[in-house]
Amino acid sequence: MNSAAKDSGALPKGSIVVPTIVGLVVACVLGLTLLSYALSLIAMLGLFFFMLFGLIIGASMYRAADKTKIVPRSHAILATVMVSLVCWSLAVTKEAIDYPQDFVDAAIENPRVRKPKGKSRQEVATELRAFIGEYMETEYPPGGIVGYFKMVGTGGAVELEYSAQLTPVTIKPRVSPVVWWIRVLVSVVLLYVSIWSQVSLLTKPRKSRAKSSDGSPSDADEAGAN
Repeated sequence: MNSAAKDSGALPKGSIVVPTIVGLVVACVLGLTLLSYALSLIAMLGLFFFMLFGLIIGASMYRAADKTKIVPRSHAILATVMVSLVCWSLAVTKEAIDYPQDFVDAAIENPRVRKPKGKSRQEVATELRAFIGEYMETEYPPGGIVGYFKMVGTGGAVELEYSAQLTPVTIKPRVSPVVWWIRVLVSVVLLYVSIWSQVSLLTKPRKSRAKSSDGSPSDADEAGAN
């Protein structure tokens, strides 16, 4: 009877806790660094990196798992959803946190924004940072991260009224609301699919598990052979 179970590739049930913790750690690092900048790439090229880094996160979760056991499918799905949402949320939130500085840089580099004479770039940047903070709180309450999402998601813009200007200058977000919605929604889907492509291997019998990326048999196959 035991030999029959072994031949069929049956494995005892395992836990997804350790792979989930590892996945969350890797997801946090990538979400706050590389992926937060990938969203701003032109022509939605950043979506490629959500798929690429999703594979890295999924692979780290697979490597951290005990391949001599099989993970229940529902547990693996829950872990994948959790890790992908955490990674995606951090990347999108980091974009919102960085927006005030992005606005300051765009305003300083805008030739239509007249800079007061006698003021350094740092002084101008400080004044612009204070302006954008107050503007977002007034026009897109409560400002901050929520205000940014309200502005970029609805196609809003900032009317910069600088003291040295004769007329206000409109400074728009880098992307249109349509492009923004497409990329944030597609990015979370790509992240989930790419992570699941690796984690799903933990839910399959020994004979169904794919070989590792270097072409050698998986740990479960080797354990079965022994």
